[in-house]
Amino acid sequence: MIACLVAFKRKFPGLYHGVEDVNGLLFRLLHGRLPEVADDVLAGQTEGGASFSRIVSADLPALERFLLSQPADNLRWFSPHAFDAKTLHRLYRNPSFLMMKVTAPDGVMAGYFFLRCFFIGRAFAGLIVDKRYQNRGIGARIWACCAAICAKAGLKMQATISPENLPSVHSCRKGTEITQVTNLDNGYLAVDCQPRKQVA
Repeated sequence: MIACLVAFKRKFPGLYHGVEDVNGLLFRLLHGRLPEVADDVLAGQTEGGASFSRIVSADLPALERFLLSQPADNLRWFSPHAFDAKTLHRLYRNPSFLMMKVTAPDGVMAGYFFLRCFFIGRAFAGLIVDKRYQNRGIGARIWACCAAICAKAGLKMQATISPENLPSVHSCRKGTEITQVTNLDNGYLAVDCQPRKQVA
């Protein structure tokens, strides 16, 4: 399914937007509690002094600045959508696209992550952490938060990761239980993720 979605999005981007709108309406009907579930999971989450929360409309200008300010090498593996204000507002209005942020102790946005959800009960996770705040465990905590949100909301969490993006592979394995790995035609790995089992 992942390979089909990726191929469809790349080949028919305009049509895909229409599909996203319909999916958003259906998702709201079937999984309308997702924002509340996310708020419950993210409340009190911290890592390396940073906090985690859902993005609200007032955050969108800061999110645009954050994404556009990232150096090219930090965006090499991260291109889930355009970073302009129009795109961010469109995604924010879609009930099936859950946008979240990492906030540094000084109030600066240090990371962005999301769940792109589908009404059939699947969710794809994506994330980026500012280079100044990498290697502090933030990426692993993001993965863990996404897995916890999906589990609590009754969604199957998936992601696509390049095997060359070793920090992302490592943080995903650290933050979640990877239950399946599939090789995609573009060289990426498609992974299914679940919350890590608690050690008794």
